[in-house]
Amino acid sequence: MKKTELILLGIAILALILKMLHISGSGVLTVLSVSSISVFYMYIGFALFNNVSFRNIFKKDSYKGISSKRIIGGIGTGLALGYTIIGILFKFQSWPNASNQLGMGLLGLGIVMLISLIKIKKSTDNYYSNILKRVVIIGALGVFLFAIPTKTLLNWKYPNNPEYVNAILEAQENPGNQDLRKKVKEEREKMYDELDNKSR
Repeated sequence: MKKTELILLGIAILALILKMLHISGSGVLTVLSVSSISVFYMYIGFALFNNVSFRNIFKKDSYKGISSKRIIGGIGTGLALGYTIIGILFKFQSWPNASNQLGMGLLGLGIVMLISLIKIKKSTDNYYSNILKRVVIIGALGVFLFAIPTKTLLNWKYPNNPEYVNAILEAQENPGNQDLRKKVKEEREKMYDELDNKSR
C-alpha cells in the first residue's frame, strides 16, 4: 500500500511541475492525480496507517490487535490529509474558496498533529510517527500555499501573461459577473494559443 501512496504522490508532483511549465494536458493530469491522492487518504488511509495491506483491507482478521481508537484516528487523519490536499489543489488551480478549503484542512491537520505529538511521548509505536511525517510534509506545503497571496501565486505561475492574471483576479473579486468569467476564458485560450505557436 505504501508503494501505491508513493506512486500517486510521484505522479501528483510530476503533474504540478508540468503545470508550472505550461505543458499541454497538464491541468487535467494535475486535477486527476492530486484528487486521486486525496481520495486514497480519505478512503484507504485508515488501513495504510495501521499497516493493513490493500488485499486484506476487507478481511476482518486484518484488524485483530488494532484498537478502535487507532482505526478512528486513521479515518480522521485520512480525512484531514485528503481535505488539505483538495485545498492545495484548489489553491494551486486558483479556484474559488481555495483559502477556506485549505484553511479547514490545515485546521484538521493541526488537531491530528497535536494528538500525534502527545501520543508519541507516551508510546514507542511507529503508528503516530508515521502519521506525523505525512502531516508535517503535507501540512508544510499547505501552510506555504495558504500564506502566499493569490496574486503572487498567479504572477509566479503566469509571469508572461499579466492580462490572464488580472482577468482571474477581477473574476474572483466579482464571482457573479459572467462577463469577467468569459474574459478569463478568452485570456486563457489566448495564452495557450501563444504557447502552441511558440512550440511549433
